[in-house]
Order: sequence, then C-alpha cells, then structure tokens
Amino acid sequence: MPPIRAFAPILARNGGGALVNMLALASWAGSPGFPGYAASKSAQWSLTDAPRTGLREQGTLVVAVHSGFVDTDLSSWADAPKITTADVAEQTVEALANDRWEVLADADADADADADAETRQAKAALSQPLHAETGR
Repeated sequence: MPPIRAFAPILARNGGGALVNMLALASWAGSPGFPGYAASKSAQWSLTDAPRTGLREQGTLVVAVHSGFVDTDLSSWADAPKITTADVAEQTVEALANDRWEVLADADADADADADAETRQAKAALSQPLHAETGR
C-alpha cells in the first residue's frame, strides 16, 4: 500500500495513469507447502483491490497480474509449466491498453484464454458454491 499512497497523488496531478501489482495464482489458491506465501499474496490482492474504485475516479487504473510460475531464476527449482516474462509483460501492456484491471497469465494460456489454464480455474472456483468439508 505505501507505493500506492506515494504515487496516487502524483498520478492524480497528471491526469491519472496506472499502477500494476504482480500477484500470483496463490492469491486465490493456497498450497500446503507455502502457506505464508499464499497468505501474503492474498493480502496483496486485497490491498490491490481496495483502492481501485477511489483511484478510478481520479483516472488511475489499478491492475492486478495473477500468474502461475514465471520463468525466472527464482522459480528455477519448480518442475511446473512456466510463462515467460515477455508473455507476462505483453499481457500486462495489453490490459493497460484495453483498460482491463486484471491479467490472468498462465504458461498454458494462449491468446484465446484457454479454459484449462490453472489461474483461470482458480479464479472460476471462487464463484462456485461453498461446500462444508468434514475434515475426514
């Protein structure tokens, strides 16, 4: 939130602009191996979404980029599909150009937004009915 607080007045004085936060699939779907990471990304999602309406009124677009693994040195340990940094950047610039507030970037998602992409599945699951689990 401090970067948003710092830049929002500057963007407002200049007629608006955009703020982009890099989040993750973990914003919506935790992993037993990384609960702290999932909790921090979930909190960051909330801190991205909360100021969106107010900043929109000043002409500032707040974009959340959700991705699975991105092909960087940090994710080199993961044996999982990865999206390239160039693809994430391209999808983010496209979102900015089209006034979209969310990017769902996946290694297996193409321009047609493949319905089987992991990030899209997690996002779709958020709107499913809640089921109580027995814990057994």
